[in-house]
Amino acid sequence: MKYKHFKPLIHNFTHSFMGGCNYVDDGFIFEDLIDLARSRRGAPVTIQWWPQTATHDPELSVKTLTSIGYYQVWLHELAESLQCSLAHLRDYRTEIFLTLSRSVVARAIAHDDKGRAYIYDVKY
Repeated sequence: MKYKHFKPLIHNFTHSFMGGCNYVDDGFIFEDLIDLARSRRGAPVTIQWWPQTATHDPELSVKTLTSIGYYQVWLHELAESLQCSLAHLRDYRTEIFLTLSRSVVARAIAHDDKGRAYIYDVKY
């Protein structure tokens, strides 16, 4: 188990989920999430990755929920390939929100069982 690999796990996973390759049905997932974040005027759209939960934000689209399901499976595979154990990760979530300057940020927030925080921003 390598704690130093939590950093690339969180960073790469968030970029992939919010990136241009995450296309389901008829559109990009990041477009739906950015539109939802803008409609909330600062209140974040939160996706809980770890611990996994069956309940998600009720305003998420069906295609976004489908993508979350795919990515929850991939999270385990990515962690295994990076030689890190999700058992040592206390929590991991992504928050998408509108900033005061009207830009949108996807913030990945995670904590390991040693108390270290991992926070990464993807700006749009």
